[in-house]
Amino acid sequence: MIRILLADDEALVRQGIRLVLESAEDCVVVGEVPDGSQVVEAVRAHKPDIVIVDIRMPRVDGLRATRLLTGLPRRPRVIVLTAFSLDDYLFDALEAGADGFVLKDASPYELIFAVRAVAAGDALISPAMTRRLIERYASSTAVRGTQARDAVDLLSDDHRHTLFLIARGLSNAQMGVQLGMTESRVKAKVSEVLRELGVANRVQAATIACTAGMLDRPAHPSTSPPLLPRHGEEPSRRT
Repeated sequence: MIRILLADDEALVRQGIRLVLESAEDCVVVGEVPDGSQVVEAVRAHKPDIVIVDIRMPRVDGLRATRLLTGLPRRPRVIVLTAFSLDDYLFDALEAGADGFVLKDASPYELIFAVRAVAAGDALISPAMTRRLIERYASSTAVRGTQARDAVDLLSDDHRHTLFLIARGLSNAQMGVQLGMTESRVKAKVSEVLRELGVANRVQAATIACTAGMLDRPAHPSTSPPLLPRHGEEPSRRT
């Protein structure tokens, strides 16, 4: 059972989200708070797996709440809820370690899918904002591009292949099929990549991959790893 805490200043919105989530047999809402200032105390009291936070709240907003949550020793995973597909706060929430982003006008299916994906260890951005969010974040400074390429260059070929699949948005199950691994082994490998990159989640890892230009290269068949040369190297050729 996925335990969920809601943080939104609108009671009707919280009620609607609760009804949607509890229509799924594997989800239960264990608590609600109207402001980010109460979210840490509520997490300690209810021990949720996931906290859904509204990006805009009157006292402590979703950005600050996300930072508070991701700073906890045993933190829950965080899904940021927003009414705007390109809200500027989203870039800060991304850096703060949010695990998913969902629009308030998402369908019930999309919300439940997001909760399940994040609970399973995947990261999720609402399809309406995915590519634009990453591209805008990635292009915000030229320095980031150099830093991202340097970070990718330090990875082993195996880990760069894993990062490429993360950046393409594949779930752990889909990655397992391509890599010929169990989901548990994929989770371990993803954790290794995140640790080597020094990031908190898959969204941040995907952003580094995009900034480094990994997605500018064509994908190769699943039976063979993508040929991703290190920065400054010529691509290797198959014979």
